[in-house]
Amino acid sequence: MIKSPKVVVVGAGSYFFGKPAIWKMINSEYLCHGTLALVDTNPAALDTMMKLARRAIDATGAPTKLIGSVDRKEVLKDADFVVLTFSERNAHYRGVDTRIAAKYGVTMCSSDTIGPGGIFRALREIPHVLDVVNDVRKLAPDAWVVNFINPSSVLGIALMRYAPDVKSFALCDGNHLPYFRKHYMVMAGVLPEDAKSIPPEIDAGFDIKIAGVNHCTWVTKCTFDGRDMMPAWRENLAKHATAEWETEPSPKAKPRLNMNYALQLFDIYGAYPTAPSHTKEYVPFFQGYGVTPNEPEPVILFDAYNRADEMKAAWEKTEKLASGETLIDEFLKMDHGDHATDIIESMCGDLKKPFFINSPNRGAVTNMPDDAFLELECDVDMNGVRPKPFGAMPRGLLGLQMQVLDAHELTAEAAVTCDHQTLLKAMCTDPIINNIGDARNIMNELLELEREALPAKWYKP
Repeated sequence: MIKSPKVVVVGAGSYFFGKPAIWKMINSEYLCHGTLALVDTNPAALDTMMKLARRAIDATGAPTKLIGSVDRKEVLKDADFVVLTFSERNAHYRGVDTRIAAKYGVTMCSSDTIGPGGIFRALREIPHVLDVVNDVRKLAPDAWVVNFINPSSVLGIALMRYAPDVKSFALCDGNHLPYFRKHYMVMAGVLPEDAKSIPPEIDAGFDIKIAGVNHCTWVTKCTFDGRDMMPAWRENLAKHATAEWETEPSPKAKPRLNMNYALQLFDIYGAYPTAPSHTKEYVPFFQGYGVTPNEPEPVILFDAYNRADEMKAAWEKTEKLASGETLIDEFLKMDHGDHATDIIESMCGDLKKPFFINSPNRGAVTNMPDDAFLELECDVDMNGVRPKPFGAMPRGLLGLQMQVLDAHELTAEAAVTCDHQTLLKAMCTDPIINNIGDARNIMNELLELEREALPAKWYKP
C-alpha cells in the first residue's frame, strides 16, 4: 500500500481525462493524502486546470497537495505514477490523415488507431512518450508509467519494446470496470433496460469473456448461471440495429449505425465487438471495396471539424468551472474518476479490483504469443499487471488480431527507427490498406504535410 502517492498527469488539459483525474484524486480516501502534479506545456491550459483543482480542493477540504508546471522535470521527482494523456493538435492532424487517406480510397471513421491515421498518430506521439520515459528513468525510476494516449496499443508496445526497464501499462476507457458491466448485462438480457443498479445475485451469476487488441476487443462468451446468453445478446443487438434506422442515423462518423455494423460482425464471428465505433474501421468489409454493396453502408469519414468544435466547447465549460462562473458543485457531482486513477487507487489501497488493461498476454489467450499486447481483464497491484486466463481466441478473430498486432509492432518500430521501408511495411500490413502504390503515396504525402510534428530524422538523406 502507498498512503501518500504522488501522481503526475502529463497533459492535464486533456479533452477527456484531466477533470476526472482531479475528481478522483481528491475524493478517494486512498489518494487524497497524496500529491497531484499537473503538467501541461500550454501555460493557459495549465493555469485553468490548476484553478479548477484548487477550487475543488478548497470546496471539499481535501488534504491533497497540488503542484503544477509547464516543465515535467520540475515535478517528476519521486513520482509513484506518471499518467500520459497529452496530444498536440489532435483534431487537426487526424483531419489531415483522414483527408489524404481518403484521396487514395482508404476511409477512416475514427482515424486514431488503425489505417494511415493510427499509424501516423503513433509516429507523432511515440517520440514524445519515450522522451517522457527518459525523464522518468532519471527522476522517478520506481514510478509506474500509465499510457492513456491513442493508439494505446501501439504506444504500449513501444514502451514494452523500447523501454523495458520502465514499469508501464496502457489503458483505454472503453471497458472501464465496473461501469460497462451493467450495459453488457442489459445486452445479454439478464437486466432490464431501465435497471438502476446490479443486484448482487445477478452479478454473481454473470460471466463474460472479453479479449483482443485495443479497439478490436470482442465478447466471445457470455453466460448467466451457466446458461449461454449469446443468442439473447444477438437478439437484443438486432433490435438495437433496427432502432437505429427508426430515427435519423447520426451524421457523425464514429457513432453512425454502430449496432448495425456490430450485428454484421456478430453474424460473421459469433462475437460482439465491444468498441464498434472503432472496430468497424479495423476490417476491410466496410470500406466499400468489391462489387456487392456494403451492409449497412461503407463507413464515412472522420469529421475532424466536429471533433475540434466538441473539444472547444468542452474546454469552455472547464474554463467556467475554473473561473467560478460555474459553481464547483457541478464538478463535484461527478460520480467516478477516470480509468487511470481508478486503477491507481486500487493499486495504492491494495483493493484487489479487476480492470481491463493493455499489457503483454503472458499466456492468458492460449493460442496467441506471450508478448502479444492485448486488452484483457487483469489483476493489478503495486507488483504489476497479471492477465486473467481467457482461453483460445476463436478462429477468424485470431487471424484479424494477429494482423493488427503485426501492423502495430511495425508501426512502433518505424516510429523509433524513422525507417521508411519499415513504415511502408506497416502500411502494407494494415488491414484496410490494399494497394502498395496507394500506401506509398499516402506515406509520402503525410510525411511532407506533417513535417513539423515528426522527428527530423525522417527527412535526412
